[in-house]
This record gives sequence, C-alpha cells and structure tokens, in this order.
Amino acid sequence: MLVRNKHAAVTSEARALFVGSVGFVVLGGVALLLVGREPVALSGRGSAGDIAAIGTAVLGAAAVVAGCLQRPTPVSPQFRGGRTRSAIDVGALALAHACMFLLGWLALFWIFQQAFIGAVLYPVAAAVLVGGAGAISAYVAYLSALGMTAYRLAALLAGFLVTGVLTSMLTAADPLWWQKHLSALGMSSDVSGVTFNFTLIVGGVVVTTLAGYSTATLAASANTPAALHRVRLLEGGIVLIGVFLAGVGVFPVDERFGIHTLVASGMVVVFASLIVRIRALIPSISPAFAALGWVFLAAIIVAAVLWFPVGYYNLTAVELIAGLLIFSWLIVLIRNLAAVDADRLGADLFEADRPAGPQIQRAGSGQPVSNATDGTAAEP
Repeated sequence: MLVRNKHAAVTSEARALFVGSVGFVVLGGVALLLVGREPVALSGRGSAGDIAAIGTAVLGAAAVVAGCLQRPTPVSPQFRGGRTRSAIDVGALALAHACMFLLGWLALFWIFQQAFIGAVLYPVAAAVLVGGAGAISAYVAYLSALGMTAYRLAALLAGFLVTGVLTSMLTAADPLWWQKHLSALGMSSDVSGVTFNFTLIVGGVVVTTLAGYSTATLAASANTPAALHRVRLLEGGIVLIGVFLAGVGVFPVDERFGIHTLVASGMVVVFASLIVRIRALIPSISPAFAALGWVFLAAIIVAAVLWFPVGYYNLTAVELIAGLLIFSWLIVLIRNLAAVDADRLGADLFEADRPAGPQIQRAGSGQPVSNATDGTAAEP
C-alpha cells in the first residue's frame, strides 16, 4: 500500500496543474470571444471582472466535482445516505466554492478598478487576466475538494458566510439598514438582497454537510446502540441548525415574517439544546469546551436582555452577536470533535503496535506455554 501511494501527493499536484491549465485556456478563450475587439473596463457591467467572476464560479464548481471524484474515499465518509447524501455533499461543496469565487473576484476587480481609475484592458490583456483568474480558481478548487476535511470545511463555511454577508452590507441600497435588523439586508430584490439570502441558503446546506464530516468517525467507532444514538442526535442537531439557517434565506422577513421568525428562533433553540446536552452526547469532550458553550449562551441571553427590555442595543446588534457566537461555537466544536478522533486513533494505533507478550501457562492448565521469540512450545 505504501509503495502504491508514495507518489500520491505528486500526482495530485500534477492533476491540479492540469485542471488549472484547462481553466486558463477555457476562460481565457471565453473572455477573448466576449470582449471582442474593443477595450473593456476592469469592473462594472460587462467588464473583465464580471467575466472572471461568473467564469470562475462555473470552473470552480466543476473542479470541485472533479476533485471529489478523485478522492480515495467518498465525500460522505460512511455512506450513511448512499449516493443521494454524497451528491448533496458534493453539490454543497461546489456551490460554496462557486459563490466564494464569484464574490471574491468581483470584489478584487472592483478594488483594482479603484486603484487604476479610468484604466481599460485591451482584448488580449483581458483574456490573459481573466484566464489567470480561471487557472487559480480551478487549481485551488480541485485541491480543496481533494483534501477536504472537517477542519477545512469549517474554515470554508466561515469564509463564505463572512464574504457573503459583507458583500451584502457593502452593496445595500439603504445605508441605514442596520437601524432595523440584520434580516433587512434580504428584504430587497437587488444585488444586496439576493447575495444575503443566497449566502444563507448555501451556508445552511454546507452546515448539513459539515454534520456528516464532523460525526463520521464518532459514528464509525460507536460500539453500542446507545453511543450511536447519541452521535445521531448530535448530527441531527447540527443538520437542524443548517436547515434553519437556509430557511432564514428562503423566507425573507418582509414576505414571510412568521416563518422567518420561527426558523431564526429555532436555530437559537437548537444551539442552546446542544450546549446543554453536549457532555451527555459526547462524554469524551473536554470540560473547557462545555464551559465555553455556556459562556456563549449566557452572552446571547445578556445581549437579548440589553435589547429588550433595556433598549441598550438594537436588534441588529443582537442578531450579529448571536450569529457570530453560534457559528464560532460550531467551528470550535468541529475542532474538538477532531481532537477526540485524534486521541481515539492514537490509542488504537498504540494498541495495534504494542508487541504481544509471551503466553503464560495458567496454573493447573496442563497446556504448553508458547515461546514469544521463536514460536516453539515449552513443556509444562
């Protein structure tokens, strides 16, 4: 096995370079066709930035699918949901990467346009620049999917949510949206509203995928039905948080106020229930992490009281604090679950590597004792 896989990392890099090269040729060629013979701006409608953002989103999603197909193990580590669950996991990863590239390249080209005011790109230069964006995105997306772990997925979720919400804030038509509530960002049908709601929907799907990644080893090592049931409860709680997060984006507050409020409140309730039961669900989790959960929950309660009835904070501040603490807790939870897995794996390896001692004859057994060094039998 070691001989067969000793060049696996080199092979992965070679494939990633090939994927990146294909991305450069494809997106560069598309940009050359779309730009035509006229110079094009760096940012704005019909600009090189728009072509790069949309193109890298498509290429990035395709590269993620290719990387997942090349993984030595499937995305759903235990086949708990079969092909359907694996397809959902791959789709969530592809969507998250596509949105990251879309928003990231739009922001980067906008910054370039502000740095080079009035500058334009000639067709060949535009094709090379856009092709370079495609190459980088395809290369990164392929390697990201190929080596995806719970750690990386949690970091991807955090980066994706921050990027999407900040983009929505910066592009909001109403500069005083924050005087209402955070969900006001999703009330409009412009770029800001679409970005906010879509970020929450995709983020919710990614959280459900994160549930499978983070509990896979725990479920595989559960040696009793009760232990497996506890793992399923933990996974179900994380999945519910993802479903409720997606629901906040699916049901904007100005269109479905009741459902929007219900799913937003439900997310906090599930979060609180996991904090209360975390030591029962995962007995091996550290007391420090359990205490941290109680601190986070207390902070959310205090922020809510300072909003109503005290009136010190507005609702936006409470929502930002609650969202930040909930997803910070989720990310720390993933790291602690990985630490539990690492300790368990280390213990298993220690037991497997410990040399077997000699077989000692029991008193009165009348059986020969096997020699540990040469395997011969000794007479009683």
